[in-house]
Amino acid sequence: MPGAKGHCYLGFTNAQLPWPPKPNAQPKSTNCGSQRAALNVAPAIAPDGTIYTISRSHFDDRHAYLLAVNPNMTGKWAASFRNRLNDGCGVSEPIGNFGLASANGGCRTGAPFGVDPETNEPPAARVLDSSSSSPTIAPDGTILYGAYTRYNRSQGHLMHFSANGDFLNSFPFGWDITPAIYPHNNTYSVVVKDNHYGNIGTYCSDPEWCPNFRDSSDLMGPEAYFVTQLDPSLNTEWRFQNTNTQSCTRNADGTLSCKSDHLNGFEWCINAPVVDANGVVYANSEDGNLYAIQQGGTSAQRIFQNLVIGAAYTPVSLDSSGRIYSQNDGVLFVVTQ
Repeated sequence: MPGAKGHCYLGFTNAQLPWPPKPNAQPKSTNCGSQRAALNVAPAIAPDGTIYTISRSHFDDRHAYLLAVNPNMTGKWAASFRNRLNDGCGVSEPIGNFGLASANGGCRTGAPFGVDPETNEPPAARVLDSSSSSPTIAPDGTILYGAYTRYNRSQGHLMHFSANGDFLNSFPFGWDITPAIYPHNNTYSVVVKDNHYGNIGTYCSDPEWCPNFRDSSDLMGPEAYFVTQLDPSLNTEWRFQNTNTQSCTRNADGTLSCKSDHLNGFEWCINAPVVDANGVVYANSEDGNLYAIQQGGTSAQRIFQNLVIGAAYTPVSLDSSGRIYSQNDGVLFVVTQ
């Protein structure tokens, strides 16, 4: 864990694009700053009283940790989010395939395999203060946390640790998501949103080097928006894709006026889905609908709430009477099953 006056590397500048500038290049560094609590994080408490939370260096979000704290508030262990990933250049981005916006973008020729092109280091799972992700404890005692990564089109990674702080695996989406847990048949499943963004450049915000467009030739696939269910090893069990193209508004008489303007569907604008005892997943989308998705992801019902909007990343909740609570356009909706 770096000290407050330790050196933490930042990222390369846009003037150095495409990244990394040289195979052995290092970006500028800064004082790391003290470790401090990440903003907007709710701690998770295990049955044995262990408290799990998240910390990060004050001046560098690339030095972050999952912390385990004993019930008496003494430290138990700290697990770093660094040196866990290896899916940058050559995996999420081609090497040497860069050029104008009509190209697919890519890391500079000679880039080391797997590095984050912005730092030329093994990718770090980052903790942004604008995130609303919180740690989640699975039935087997393992811990999940949704971290940010920019180099994979800002999809982030879902990080998975054992109760002893050992890194187990990751899933290549984690930005601003607190996963839902579905216990069943003496095991469990993990449910997350899984947005494959199409309006974000590949690894930077300069469209000359990092075009927004993505299709089936992209190493990470085309733009698409899923709710995805994973097994305990973070393998995909099923996906439900939002294929709705209609932007709708509710008229004064209660009817809807719609136009087709989202050909690739809508983003799942949510920071935590919820699953009922029957395995039905409830999640809201930027298309203004609350969805009820059956196990297998083969069918879903939906109810239009109020407005198509890029809303706050709020959770869906479920009470003991089976009522579902969601928010859209600043309005709280209560829906029965």
